[in-house]
Amino acid sequence: MDAQHGRTIVIPREIPTRDKTVVYNSPEGIPSTHVSEAYAAQQITHNNTWSQYMQPKFARAPIKEAGRVAYLGESSNLSLLVHDKHGKFDVVHYPLPENIRGARARMNELDTVEIDILHQRGAFLLPPRQLCDELVEAYFKWIAPVVPVINRSRFMRRYRDQKNPPSLLLLQAILLAGSRVCNNPQLMDANGSTTPAAMTFYKRAKALYDANYEDDRVTIVQALVLMGWYWEGPEDVTKNVFYWTRVAIVVAQGSGMHRSVERSQLSKQDKRLWKRIWWTLFTRDRSVAVALGRPLSINIDDSDVEMVSEDDFFDEDPDQPSEYPPDRIHVQFFLNYVKLCEIMGLVLSQQYSVATKGQRFNTMELTHSDVALADWLQNCPKDVYWERPRHHFWSALLHSNY
Repeated sequence: MDAQHGRTIVIPREIPTRDKTVVYNSPEGIPSTHVSEAYAAQQITHNNTWSQYMQPKFARAPIKEAGRVAYLGESSNLSLLVHDKHGKFDVVHYPLPENIRGARARMNELDTVEIDILHQRGAFLLPPRQLCDELVEAYFKWIAPVVPVINRSRFMRRYRDQKNPPSLLLLQAILLAGSRVCNNPQLMDANGSTTPAAMTFYKRAKALYDANYEDDRVTIVQALVLMGWYWEGPEDVTKNVFYWTRVAIVVAQGSGMHRSVERSQLSKQDKRLWKRIWWTLFTRDRSVAVALGRPLSINIDDSDVEMVSEDDFFDEDPDQPSEYPPDRIHVQFFLNYVKLCEIMGLVLSQQYSVATKGQRFNTMELTHSDVALADWLQNCPKDVYWERPRHHFWSALLHSNY
């Protein structure tokens, strides 16, 4: 059945059968380990997987799926072996070998209990199509400019394609974020609040995430960023923007998003998207730390991602017409928001870090921060410079952070 019209997705699956077991002989005094034949075969496959990186073709192999990338940092043992064999020190992103499960393969690995839990959580349910459309539109209008982590053209093509719909995890996360800025009466309770609706979408997205339903790393990071739009309350530390932002950063760093992809074999569109995602995480890290008085997670010295630019907001090639061309005000808002967040990090480290607590007041550092803020304001483009006669939402939001 079609979930796009508010009905349950029926997932075809075979009834699991009990696998034969393989017994590994253990030294005397240690219990034997019983594993299924399928698990034993899987371990053999995994043991042979990384040896494929020794093959020359993997050093410059094209990356066809941006969400299936292996990151090998320079200090890792496997990276040293690859570099020693091929003499390539400018590549840290590699395509995952084909025998590692691909997108949507996790669905076939879920057991009956996991599927039942997802059904009970309503994870496969979506609102009626008209409301779903409204929530998606609200997301791209009011949320995406602040967190430009999704290629809108690519997402909308799949959103309209019933045969190849977008990731269910990502869609539920978008509906969650969209419900925070959508004023449709269908989302509101008796008090006019959309919080119960947001909670519903949050629980659905979280159930999918907890079940490892999605294995595309880019999609997971995108969804994690948006799950921060639900906050249960000030006493909770695992259901708020701070928690989900940190999880998103960990997944992104594990995928190598904190490293430059200019020399990688990613497509031009994916390179732009990765850069936007990383700098979005940077802004979330700084802004959340300031707002909630939390420590920073991203050390900028660990990253060599180039500064985001206007060109990075083209979802398609600039010389080709796009259904969703970048909005100049949205672009300028984000570019200047990144610059402002850089100063936020400077202020946090100099004035509010634990290391500086109790130290002698440093007038020089305070002056440096003031000069940086004054320079930011002086160079802020007119499109997003807040002035009473030219007031608009995005200039007001930017300057509220200032």
